Order: sequence, then C-alpha cells, then structure tokens
Amino acid sequence: MKKKFIIAVAVSVLFIIGIGVAFAIRSHGHRAEQMIVDGTIECDEINVSSKVPGRILDLFVDEGMTVTPGELLVTLESKEIDAKVEQTAAAYQSSLSRVSQAGTALKFQELSFSDQLAGAQAQYDARKEEIRQAEENLNQAKANYKTQTATYNRFHGLYADGVVPKQTEDDYEYKYLAAKAMLGAAESKVEEARHGLKAAAAALQQARDSSLQVDLRQQEHSAVIQQAAATKGQMNEALALQGETKILSPVSGYVSEKISNVGEMVAPGFPMLTIVRANDFKAKVYVDESKFGYLQIGDRIKVIVPALGNQGVWGRLMRVSQAADFATKRATNEQGTFDVRGLQLVIHLDDDRRFRNGMTARVVLDVREK
Repeated sequence: MKKKFIIAVAVSVLFIIGIGVAFAIRSHGHRAEQMIVDGTIECDEINVSSKVPGRILDLFVDEGMTVTPGELLVTLESKEIDAKVEQTAAAYQSSLSRVSQAGTALKFQELSFSDQLAGAQAQYDARKEEIRQAEENLNQAKANYKTQTATYNRFHGLYADGVVPKQTEDDYEYKYLAAKAMLGAAESKVEEARHGLKAAAAALQQARDSSLQVDLRQQEHSAVIQQAAATKGQMNEALALQGETKILSPVSGYVSEKISNVGEMVAPGFPMLTIVRANDFKAKVYVDESKFGYLQIGDRIKVIVPALGNQGVWGRLMRVSQAADFATKRATNEQGTFDVRGLQLVIHLDDDRRFRNGMTARVVLDVREK
C-alpha cells in the first residue's frame, strides 16, 4: 500500500510539473503585455490667404481663438479695387441708359412705321376705289355721249329737212354738247385718279421700305444690350474682387498662428493666419511590425495625453502604413529570422476641444510577439 501511494504521488507531481513546463513553454513562445508608444497629436492646418493684394484693415481673431465656417477673419483695404467697382458701376448705369434710349427709339420707329404703313395702305386703297368709280362714270359718260350724238345727228337732219323746228334741234344739240363735256370731264377724272393711284403706290412702297429703319433700330438696340451685358460682367468681376477683400474662415477650428498684423501689406497667396481644423485630430506613432502587425483598421485604441493630466482618451485606428523613415532591423543568418520593418499607425481621436496640434500622445498597445 505504501509503495502504491508513493507511485501515485510521483505521477501527480510529474503531471503538475508537465503542466507547468507546457505553460512556461507556451508563455515563452507567445508573451502578452502592454506597451506605451509615444507619438504626437496632429491635425490638418489651413493657411488663410487672399486672392487679391491689399493692406490689412481689420483683424478680428487672435491665436487660440475658435472660428466657424464663414466667420469674418480679416478685412483688406484696396483703393484700386474700390475705384474699379465705382468705375464699372458707372459704366453699367450709363449702358442701361443707352439701352433705355435705344428701346424708346425702337418703339417710336415701330409705331411710326405702323402708322405710316397703315396710312399709305388706306390712301392706296382709296385711290383704287376712286379709279373704279371714275372708270364707271367714264363708261356711263361714253354711253350717254354715244346716245346724245346719235339723237342730235338725227334731229339735226330732221331740222335740215324742215321737219322739226329750230328750238327742238337746239335742245338736242345742247344735250349732245353737255354729254360731250361730261365725257371729257370723266376722262380727266380717270386720268387724275390714275396719277393719284401711282402716287399712292409710291407712298406705300416708301412706307414699306421704312421697315429697314425699324431693322436698324433693332440692331442698335441689340448692340447696346450686348454692351450693357459686357459692362455688367466687368462690374461683377470688380465686385467679386472687392468681395475677396473680406477673408472668411473656410473651416471650423482654432487659430494656431497669426502671421500678419493690421496695417501690413499682403500679396495674393501670402498666408495671414493658420487654422487648425476642428474634430479631425489624429495620433501618429511608429511601431515595430513584429509586435503590432496584428492591428486592424477600426480597432479601438487608448491614448494617454500628458497635457491633459495623463487623461486617457479613445480613438479608432484609421491607417496602417509602412514607415519610410523608420529603421529596418536586418535579419542575421539565424534560421527562421526575417527583416523587421516599422509601421506608422494613425489613430483618429474622439472629439475633444482641448486638443492642440503637436501635443504628446502616449498610445497604449497590446504586445503580441512570437
């Protein structure tokens, strides 16, 4: 019994030792611990500049002040641009007056042409009607003259034969002479009406030709409208340049640096302020791929910020890339070794208005090294 007990104890001890050795081997092959890697907090910086030259008249912000999109930051003074605005505005107003005058002249010409054409057409139609009536009267006068001539000749013969008295022959002669006079008058009236129609036709053609004046007025009106559009474009361009003298904040953030001061002349593109974009802070660190190659995009990572009293904040891994300026550890001739490269981790931090560009960021990472 004693011997069996000793054997059982020995087996138990060996089993416990085996478990311990296996755990030690496993722990040695895959150690798990935390490491703090120092990096920096960074954010995109935007240089605020002007499209036009000018002198800084007002500067409404200072370093450290927060700004919002569209907030007025700087006002520039540019007398040249102001003069250009006044000049082009005056030219535009003058062109509008010319447009109004040309429009009035065109309207007057159209009305005049319409009245002239209507009057000439009415006169021509009246002359045509006059000719019709004159020719109708002429035909009647011819018929009457023919009848009176025949009657007079018959009674004149009877009078010569002594059949009718002189008084009767005189009556028919009078009627004949009257018919002859009426025929002459009717012929004159027709001739006069024909001359009148010819004159009315000429007047009508002249009225129709005056439509060319309307066309010329229309062309003049179109030309001054185009000129007005051109001067308006010049005025809008000058106003746009004048608008560029008011510098607005393009983003939300805070002023990290004031480069220029009130009274200074600035050239186009010269930065006057630097703004750090808000809500876009990132922690950047460089790490060893052999220890942190397991990290995946989107992983939640804790970052300690010493400037905030070692307060821990959280962020999410947004980029993992090979660090070009990180040293590469070359492998030796030992079997199973490999070159170890550096990685750059970029962690997008949760929003915190206390962050500032360049703060130290201590990134807490789990080490998984084989």
